[in-house]
Amino acid sequence: MDPNSILFLLVMGTMLGVVLGFLVSGEGYGWFFNALAGGLGAVFGSQLISQTGADMGPLMNGMFAACASAGMTSLVLRT
Repeated sequence: MDPNSILFLLVMGTMLGVVLGFLVSGEGYGWFFNALAGGLGAVFGSQLISQTGADMGPLMNGMFAACASAGMTSLVLRT
């Protein structure tokens, strides 16, 4: 994967993480941890999903992985 795609996945995952962090936690620094989880989840999750039968292309793989990792992080921080 070229560096531009990795940067785009990182930015997309970070944005999704920030949005989920503000929607779920609403206060404190939960948005920051969700941004980290979303960005890293998008980059590494897209590579993991691409090796399975559920491969949808690098951007969609990254979006679903970012949503899953940021959503899980926001639910853990909420409890």
